[in-house]
Amino acid sequence: MTVSALRSDRKFGQKSRLRGRSNFLNVLRGQKSGRFSGEFCRITTADSISGETEFGISITRKTGGAVRRNRLKRIIREFLRNNKQLWPSGKMIIIKINSPVEDEAALVYEIEKLLGKIQ
Repeated sequence: MTVSALRSDRKFGQKSRLRGRSNFLNVLRGQKSGRFSGEFCRITTADSISGETEFGISITRKTGGAVRRNRLKRIIREFLRNNKQLWPSGKMIIIKINSPVEDEAALVYEIEKLLGKIQ
């Protein structure tokens, strides 16, 4: 397998990202959405219109300053990029962090556990 083929497998491009306020609101306020909560985060899901799996990440200011919030987003995106086998097919998924996170590994473990509950 070539290097470019390996890179394309680990890509987390624009097709994988949930964009725009209206898309976020469709997932959050949708009738057929599923909700899974943990200690640090809540995952909300809805069926995707495009058939692709799309992720959105929302982190409140209670979590910390801009540097902290951006670091958590990078960690979550990297986890999602490296674990595509956990992605449910054909879903729009919002990962919302709403409490301060001290242990980043615990957050990643919690997201992994919650993604396993989605069908």
